[in-house]
Amino acid sequence: MILKHLLFLLLICSSCNRTKETTVAGSLQSAPIVEDSYVYYPINDNRIEVDLKKPQKASLFDYFSHIELIPLETNYYVLVGFIEEIIHYQNRYYIFDRQQKRVYVFDETGKFIFQINKLGRGPGEYTYIRSIFLNPFTRYIDILGLGFIYSYDLSGKHVRTSQQLVNPPIYPFNLIALNEKTYVFYSIMSSGFNSNRIYYYDIEEAKIFLKEYEVADFFNTFAFLSLDFHTRFYEYHGKWFFSHFVDNVTYEVGPDSLIKAYTWDFGRHNYDAKKLDLPNTPSSISTLPYRIIFQEQNNRYLMALIALRKSISNALVFLIYDKSTNECKYIERFTESVDFLPRKVSNEYVLSWCSHRGLLENYVSEEMLDETNRQKFKDLMNAEEEMNPIIIT
Repeated sequence: MILKHLLFLLLICSSCNRTKETTVAGSLQSAPIVEDSYVYYPINDNRIEVDLKKPQKASLFDYFSHIELIPLETNYYVLVGFIEEIIHYQNRYYIFDRQQKRVYVFDETGKFIFQINKLGRGPGEYTYIRSIFLNPFTRYIDILGLGFIYSYDLSGKHVRTSQQLVNPPIYPFNLIALNEKTYVFYSIMSSGFNSNRIYYYDIEEAKIFLKEYEVADFFNTFAFLSLDFHTRFYEYHGKWFFSHFVDNVTYEVGPDSLIKAYTWDFGRHNYDAKKLDLPNTPSSISTLPYRIIFQEQNNRYLMALIALRKSISNALVFLIYDKSTNECKYIERFTESVDFLPRKVSNEYVLSWCSHRGLLENYVSEEMLDETNRQKFKDLMNAEEEMNPIIIT
């Protein structure tokens, strides 16, 4: 889905050593010159107030100009099982298939380019994949396995395998890189039931040098609950952010600590994630007033999916915070009556995906599409054989 509200380009001065005055939500700030900078809006007072008693009406086309469908090429050698993650980088889609323990690479039209399929125990091979990360500092495709990071170049050639991450082991599930030597992991649990979930790791010295973010004991008993839907990290404006699905505070991942970035204020529904005292059963997590399943932002909007204890059919509901007006809409269902599952948010688009058979019509309808994409939709719906998933952008 392509964003409808285009952001204003700022005048870029010719000298890279000078500073300029950048308009930021009505104020003037001095900032280094950055090519192709945009006006951006900060979160007012680093707090987002949400009234969960007043659902509002909204159309998807209040936010998007049009919808594009990108069917992924399907052939005998390219059969994607289940998409866990998509990374869009330099006109390519890097697709992580956890079921098949592979990374597929497609161009922006959906044409297959190559895959990383290195299952085994030899050099450059892995036995399992937890997540992938495209490292902007090394330009490697980093694959997080069981205790190791396997790095491949952008053609899929193996470059290096890290030393075993830690001893005794933790169970990292996602990773990001803050620079060429520092990774940050989100761990679902650790040996000895350590309550920390964020670990800073020096890959050159092969050691953890910082542990952050303690969770309630409940999550040590039921560690799998920490997997809730999506990665815990997202990138915006050159910074990385971390959130936990039972915490209304989102943190910036600083170079040597987590820094409180902003807070969701749900009024009387707020609770302290660090002091959860729940019955000792996994189902008790559903009794919480809210769980934040997904959130990402661009220069104007912050979009989130949350699970409410008392929402329609216990479905996910949407929060869209407009930073330019300091208003947050709580939306139970868009007027188009289709499912909307944002997975990646950028200034240009919001990216999602779905399986081909039986699901596409849940996310888009023929009436929502322009002529080109309407024909793609018809072809996909009329296809006799099962096809690879479809990227929706």
